[in-house]
Amino acid sequence: MPAAQIDGYKVLEIKTLGRNRDAEARQMLERVAKQVEPIMRKREWTVRKLSEFIPRSPNLLGLNVNRGQEVKIRLRRAGHEGAFYDWNHVLGTMLHELCHNRIGPHNAEFYKLLDELWGEAEELMDKGISGSGQGFDAPSAGRLGSHGFIPTHNPPEYQMAAAVRKVGAMPCIASGAL
Repeated sequence: MPAAQIDGYKVLEIKTLGRNRDAEARQMLERVAKQVEPIMRKREWTVRKLSEFIPRSPNLLGLNVNRGQEVKIRLRRAGHEGAFYDWNHVLGTMLHELCHNRIGPHNAEFYKLLDELWGEAEELMDKGISGSGQGFDAPSAGRLGSHGFIPTHNPPEYQMAAAVRKVGAMPCIASGAL
């Protein structure tokens, strides 16, 4: 694959709304774009524009327009423009929207892919790997906790699978008499 093609498998442009705390909004979008870059390169996905948006619906967290032409992410809590969602929430929304590059409806195949992307993202963060924004891997700024983000519209079987995976990853500590 030509190097020019590989360099295109990432977020190409970032746009904020120019509102209060705009620098923080830009930093969050840049960070999430860099974190998912290795995942995007692996799957040969491109997002032409990653942008902040504040939709009318308070429940809408993200939108993928035309399979990656533009991905819009809500960074700020509905009704509280100065309060940002945490990193894991924004990353979860980005991974969800990236799934729409390949699969439109929220079906079993979609949620299986979302689980795969979460697993890859967790593995990359555990290893300190993110994209550099230049098409090469580099150490990340670190990991802030476990993702724990499960959208409320996920079917119960996927919520259960995510909970079981999370509990299974916890260390086992004995209590009481042995």
